[in-house]
Amino acid sequence: MNRRTVIQSSILSSSMILPRQVTAAVQGIQGSGGIITRVEGIGGGFDITTSTTTRGKDVIYPKSMEGIWTCRRVVTSIDGDKGQAELAWRNLGGMGTIGEVESFQTRYILPPGELNVQNDYEFQGEVFSGVVLDRGYELTSRTRSEVTWNIATPDKIVYDKDDSPVEIVVVQRQIELPSERGFGFNELYRITSSAGGIFGDNPVQRAVRVQRRYIRAMDEFGNRIVEGLEIQKTYRVLDGIAGIEMPTSTTKSSIQLHHTLHVRL
Repeated sequence: MNRRTVIQSSILSSSMILPRQVTAAVQGIQGSGGIITRVEGIGGGFDITTSTTTRGKDVIYPKSMEGIWTCRRVVTSIDGDKGQAELAWRNLGGMGTIGEVESFQTRYILPPGELNVQNDYEFQGEVFSGVVLDRGYELTSRTRSEVTWNIATPDKIVYDKDDSPVEIVVVQRQIELPSERGFGFNELYRITSSAGGIFGDNPVQRAVRVQRRYIRAMDEFGNRIVEGLEIQKTYRVLDGIAGIEMPTSTTKSSIQLHHTLHVRL
């Protein structure tokens, strides 16, 4: 068994990949107002038009990740509808040819105290104030597009793609706080973008779930890095109801983060 297999096995063992199992480090699912129902043809449905997450809660990363990192990520597999998978990947910022390595900068920041973000976590008996992802900085670096994002309202981001706006809103979230076992999240997005083709700029809503988990690791030179696995799922949406029981595609990606200054994680 090689190093990559060991890392992926560790990541896959997380309850973030199996969200029904909740450990002490995994917080409950945020997302109120999303009505659970059943719709013929799509199974269990979730109303992505009404759900909102909890104010003052965001994905928390270790304090030691504060600053700018270089992210290298690559799609490793796609199951199901490859067209839907690639569309979701591109709407979330994917650039170039799917399956090739992407490289861009990302940044983690300490939220201002006045926002009352719940970012404390315990690690090895000490309490730390974690950082959050600067989603606007990352999407700007990844797409080279004009991006609108505010740390005070982190669950909404808008950017220009092919001269048309794309709006990404988090409607459901589950967080795994940093611990010896790793950290991560499970988020459901409502993505509004132009339909394209014969439908032109008419807006269409899509539902995409992203589950991501990270662990601390070391590269071949002995430098501390962060390794991650992402699972992206797409769903059919009918009149604002997403069929969250029956994904139309599943995309797996591997992620590796390198700090410009190697610090103790």
